[in-house]
Amino acid sequence: MPSDHRAHAAGADVCLVLEGTYPYVPGGVSTWAHDLIRGLPAFRFALVHIGAERGQPSKRHYALPANVDSLSDLYCREPLSRRADPASLWRAARAEYRRQGAARRPSRVLAALRRLHLETQVDADLLDDLASGDLSVGSFLHGRSSLDVTMELCERLAPEASFLDFFWHFRSMHLPLVRLLGAQAPPAATYHALCTGYAGVLGAAWSHRTGRPFLLTEHGIYTRERDLELDRTTWIQGSRGSRRADQEERPLDSVTASCLRRVWGRFFRGLARCAYARASTIISLSEISRRRQIADGASPERTLVIPNGIDLEGLQQRLARGPRPVVPESRAVRVGFVGRLVPIKNMVTFLRACFLASRTVDLVVRVFGPLDEDPAYVRRCRRLVASLGLGPRIRFEGLQPIEAIYAAIDMLVLTSFSEGQPLVVLEANAAGIPVIASDVGACRDLIEGRDEVDRRTGLSGIVTRLADPEETAAAIVRLALDPALRHRMGAAGRERVATQYRQSVTLARYGMLYGGDPWPASAGASSA
Repeated sequence: MPSDHRAHAAGADVCLVLEGTYPYVPGGVSTWAHDLIRGLPAFRFALVHIGAERGQPSKRHYALPANVDSLSDLYCREPLSRRADPASLWRAARAEYRRQGAARRPSRVLAALRRLHLETQVDADLLDDLASGDLSVGSFLHGRSSLDVTMELCERLAPEASFLDFFWHFRSMHLPLVRLLGAQAPPAATYHALCTGYAGVLGAAWSHRTGRPFLLTEHGIYTRERDLELDRTTWIQGSRGSRRADQEERPLDSVTASCLRRVWGRFFRGLARCAYARASTIISLSEISRRRQIADGASPERTLVIPNGIDLEGLQQRLARGPRPVVPESRAVRVGFVGRLVPIKNMVTFLRACFLASRTVDLVVRVFGPLDEDPAYVRRCRRLVASLGLGPRIRFEGLQPIEAIYAAIDMLVLTSFSEGQPLVVLEANAAGIPVIASDVGACRDLIEGRDEVDRRTGLSGIVTRLADPEETAAAIVRLALDPALRHRMGAAGRERVATQYRQSVTLARYGMLYGGDPWPASAGASSA
């Protein structure tokens, strides 16, 4: 594992376990993690990043703060020891199965994986088996016990599915976990994962091995996001093991595809239960997310709401030093999207809404966000822009400084399928810009207020139905035609951020948790 920093001999104060985010991917959770580390300079951090495969991504987006002692990279996929096509791997698995014979007992990890699919409760024994890390990649790929478990789970969970298709998907979902559980835990006083999934299980296993506390923060609900991906995915369409290397991909029949989606969803929910079972504190960003965690198996008494906050003074200084707000030569109203250009952000609804609104009002549209995270999706969005005839109105700006973004837009529109508590809404409101957002995560709290006192501040934007371009377009038109309303909503947003969403408060609460201080009993489920 490459590392640029030397860890203290006694270990870090906090080991952050991250999956597909900081320090390689900009925005969202990554910005939050960077601000957390910088904002708590008294704590030393070890970072463990879980990526898809070596070299993806290859470049850091953030310079690591001085209080980061180490950065380790783990990968879900690694090259096998020899190049092999699916048929030869299948033959090797059968040969190993015959060689080992029926007497070999399953490893503890394999027994835990079996229970993860068949049971709805996670106990200390299951965590103990997972944390043992006693299953090697070779044994998982070629062992008789592994094949026995695969066959049993196929019969019990997906009897209608093709076994060969199930076999390859079973490998795909579990092989990353087998690799990760074999990794050595960086010494730390506390382990803190920023999602469930593979990162959550690994943090829970390391905590169980070492006896150190484990914290879990969910910015978005991982299982919900994976369910959304599974509903829309195109990768459950063919089986690598069902064809020769010279054959075309064979689409799955609808029954097998449905079975495999169900098994993948069950797997991700099992991972979440493992993280919930071990975590001493389970943190979400809003009450609606906290209720979802409880429905998914989290113990209510260990759940806690800590909203995100922003450095209001620092942001205002950056905005003041940035370019003056642009006054367009025409009467066009400037609509902005800020975020990652990936399917879960639902750019399709955003673009269709802009097209519908442009029939009524004059718009210019700016899309701010990295263009290289999902190039195929960006190409899809560009094709949609062209097909709708929006080319002259829409510009893809890529990554831009925050002060340049909010000087160039009159309203922010967010049409995501899933969110936690998006920082871009807080940033826009702090800049006095109203927000139109779909009703996901904490967006309604941010725009309308999360309690009676907060609601007296007034609306800072408009909440719309999920994936509804017509309703989103109507909201755009309403704000475009009423500058006074935009001003009132922008002022309400600025006040809400100043009174409810201070970064200093968020940092103080995490400092308490890292320091081992008990949470005040009067705080209840929410830290608000």
